[in-house]
Amino acid sequence: MAFVIQMPKLGHTMTEGTVLDWHKHEGDTVRQGESILTVETDKAQVEVESPVDGLLGRMVAAKGQVVAVGGALGVIVADGEAVPAELAGSDASKAPKAAAPSTAGAASAPAASSGAKRRVAASPRAKRLAAEHGLELGAITGSGPDGLVTEDDVKGALESGAKPASIREAVSPAQSAAASAASSPMGPSRREKLTRIQAVGARNLTEGWRNVPHFVQMARVDMSRALAARKALAAAGTKLSVTDIILAAAVRALRDNPRVNASYADGEMIIYEHVNLGVAVDTPDGLVVPVVHEADRLDAAGLSARLAAIAEQARTKRLRPEDLEGATFTVSNLGAYGVDNGTPVIFAPQAALMFVGAIRDEVLAVGGRPEVRPAMHIAVAYDHRGIDGATASRFTTGVRRLLESADFLGAPERLEHPAAPTRRREVTAESIGDSLVTEVRRGARSWQLSGEDSAAVDPVTSFLGALGGCLLMSLRVGAQVRKLNVGRTRLLARANEKGHVSEIEVELEVETAIDDEKLRHLVEVAERGCHIRRMIRDEVTVTLRASRLRPGA
Repeated sequence: MAFVIQMPKLGHTMTEGTVLDWHKHEGDTVRQGESILTVETDKAQVEVESPVDGLLGRMVAAKGQVVAVGGALGVIVADGEAVPAELAGSDASKAPKAAAPSTAGAASAPAASSGAKRRVAASPRAKRLAAEHGLELGAITGSGPDGLVTEDDVKGALESGAKPASIREAVSPAQSAAASAASSPMGPSRREKLTRIQAVGARNLTEGWRNVPHFVQMARVDMSRALAARKALAAAGTKLSVTDIILAAAVRALRDNPRVNASYADGEMIIYEHVNLGVAVDTPDGLVVPVVHEADRLDAAGLSARLAAIAEQARTKRLRPEDLEGATFTVSNLGAYGVDNGTPVIFAPQAALMFVGAIRDEVLAVGGRPEVRPAMHIAVAYDHRGIDGATASRFTTGVRRLLESADFLGAPERLEHPAAPTRRREVTAESIGDSLVTEVRRGARSWQLSGEDSAAVDPVTSFLGALGGCLLMSLRVGAQVRKLNVGRTRLLARANEKGHVSEIEVELEVETAIDDEKLRHLVEVAERGCHIRRMIRDEVTVTLRASRLRPGA
């Protein structure tokens, strides 16, 4: 018994599809489950499989033809069976009443009035070429299946001297624009028809930009710890891309800020229980946004695996319709293309979309000093109807905070910023176990301070030594700058022996022949250079006395 292959409904919003390619020819044997043609929906390209074994008796819909949901694509018959007469002349553009929306049926049905023009089956290229030259398709004999007018048929008519139709109303304004493209004052040009995915994306983005009041927040992110976490995880056997880490941070921030994981509708915010993460993926046929459903249930490694699989399906055109539906938040990462920043446009009905730029070395203020760190910019567009600036800022800064700490990744080792050249005014200190011993390091040098061993250097004694050393060095530098002759210098610093430091006495001796006024001024310069008064609390009494050191003393 003959079986009609119909245009499937591959999503709740789908009303029609386009035949991209046939993988079989009329008369070929087909097996159940074998792919026989590819159709393009609003969101993806999908393989249509044969539901039964048999022969492809007839290709009802030609390549490039738009077919309503439920419309006939082809007919499969048993070996030796003829295509039934009622199917031999079926029109692919017409959908069964039960399967197709009434608007689609009305659009494809011939006009009832006797004065209406006869519908002519033609390929999209043929229609465009005929429109450009003002030809009526009804006057051209088609050589395709069931009289389909092809592009070659139109070219042949032009070569034979066919004249433009006398009734120019048959050409739409858009077609007239196409016909005038060649005579444009901007010079020769060509037109490229958008793929169905591109056309739908253009329509949706236009509607989003027109109907959604956007506002955008931007932030610069120090990525040094995130990159260090990635390296530590890789060493432990968990491979994550930079995109994986950014997306995992976005999912975590959405969990912390559920109002951003939402949609606006009829004066209400619809806040979703789970994060369905849309990830923009570039393909040869245009941008697609596959969706990782319930991404909030996945850790970073699980999210990475799901992303890799779905991105590969997008590039090889194996996405299912459900892989492209239901996104509650989208991330577009153009950093791999070298783009630093951008202003994103929301994919309605989502309430927000995040743009991610390239990671580059930038000079950042770290602890009050400039450092070169790997940094990137993020920009998040929000729907102002349901998200205010304060709510948005909590999400924007939340993503930055997560990436800059990188604790959410659970790296197996303690993370440190990438090693920078040791600064002159920088040391690190670390306590050892539960003792009162502290290790101080500067570059490759290290020393210990102890509050337990009376013979060891304790922290207060170490401070006095550092203070004395600073004063002597600052005094000598001041003398060199002022070209003053200073010989030996010696300093004695002491503090009260018990309890909190309450008084510090410093006796400074200088071997020099300069007069008393210059010596006093030089000591003041040394004191200011060591910031003694700023570093020590006002309630601590500091006494600094200077005297001359006799030669040979």
